[in-house]
Amino acid sequence: MSVAHRVLVVGAGGLGSPVLRLLAPSGVEHITIVDDDVVDESNLHRQTLYKDRDVGQSKIEQAVRVLRELSPKLSVRAVEGRFVPGTAMDLLSEHTLVVEGADNLATKFLVADAARLAGVPAVQAGAVRWAGWAFCALPDSACLRCLFEDIPRDRVDTCAEAGVVGPVVGVLGGLEAALVCRLLQGERPGGELWHYDALKGALRKTFVRRRSDCPLCAGEIQDLRMERYTAACAA
Repeated sequence: MSVAHRVLVVGAGGLGSPVLRLLAPSGVEHITIVDDDVVDESNLHRQTLYKDRDVGQSKIEQAVRVLRELSPKLSVRAVEGRFVPGTAMDLLSEHTLVVEGADNLATKFLVADAARLAGVPAVQAGAVRWAGWAFCALPDSACLRCLFEDIPRDRVDTCAEAGVVGPVVGVLGGLEAALVCRLLQGERPGGELWHYDALKGALRKTFVRRRSDCPLCAGEIQDLRMERYTAACAA
C-alpha cells in the first residue's frame, strides 16, 4: 500500500460526507474516519452519506458501509470517538495528510496544531448559513492560526446552532476533496484559502501568508495540551 494514499478524515458529517464520497473512488488506497456521533434526522439535508433508515445509528459505521459499496477495494478504518490531544499524534503518524470537517472550532485548531507538529498537510473547512471557507496548510506554509489566530473567547455561531445550507457544505467538501487530490498528485497548494458565498454566487481564491507572530509557525506551540483547546471555549 502506498503511504502517499493514506488519508485521515476527522468528521463524517456535512463536510465529511462529500469528502468521503469523492475520495473513495478517486484512487485513495486507505481512509481512516474519526467521528463519535449518530445519524440525526435534522442533519440529513446536509449529511448526504446517510438515509432515513440510518437515523439513530452510528454515523461512522454507516459511513464505512457506504464507502465500501462505492469502492470495494478501498481499505477503511473506523475510529469511533473524538479527535483528542491524547491520540492525535498517533493517528497522524499513520497518515500523510488529514482532512478536517468538524463542527467546532476547538477540533479545528487541534487538527491544525497536530498536523503541523506531525509535519503533515492539513485540509480544513468551515461553513455557517450560506457561506464558508476551505483552506490548505503545508508544514512550511501558513497555518490555520495564521488565518484565525486562536479559538475565539466570545460566542461564535456554529453550523449546529445557526444552521447551514446543504449545498454550501457540498461545495466546500468538494473543494476539500479537490485539494486532497492535488496534494496526492504532488502539487503544493499550501496557503490557498477558498471563500464560497452561495447568496452572491461567488467563489474566490486568496493566499494566506505566514504571520511572524503566529505561535504555531514560530515554534512556540510544541505540544497538544488539553487546556489549550478547552480554556478558550469555556471562557
